[in-house]
Amino acid sequence: MLTSCQQDSLQSATGVLPRDLPDEISYNVKLTQLDNDRSEYYLEAEKIERFYDRRLLYAYKVTLTTYDKNNQISSVIKADTTIVDDARNLIFANGNAILTSPNGTVATQKMVWDRSVDEITAPLMVTITRAGDVMRGQNLRTNSQLSYVEMDAVSAEGIVKEKEIKW
Repeated sequence: MLTSCQQDSLQSATGVLPRDLPDEISYNVKLTQLDNDRSEYYLEAEKIERFYDRRLLYAYKVTLTTYDKNNQISSVIKADTTIVDDARNLIFANGNAILTSPNGTVATQKMVWDRSVDEITAPLMVTITRAGDVMRGQNLRTNSQLSYVEMDAVSAEGIVKEKEIKW
């Protein structure tokens, strides 16, 4: 008994893979970014997707710990999703994003950290907590240490000392 295939079934064309597929997918990841012998940041994520040609890393359920020049923890960012854009030196944190530094915490749904100039912006509503005082607003601009804070539509809760009021 003989069987054969038709000519058409043997000549199928395979298309080009879509560009949106990652080059690498990893689960339960712990990454360390080094600058010479010093840790720059430490990233823990449930899942990451890397795109080598675009120098992008998508991470899910993320904790990103940054270090200062003395290898002390500088700040910690936690978020549902994070995009690390090494080409532009930006980090995008989305969904329940929380930045914690020695000077306080910032909670928002979306923040962008330009590491080149150490500037963090958050275009949506933001809650900042410092020493028990709470400040809310939108369009935040600060740095990773929260050494200054600029934002619009500000409201606050806390105790203001008479010496701190400058009219």
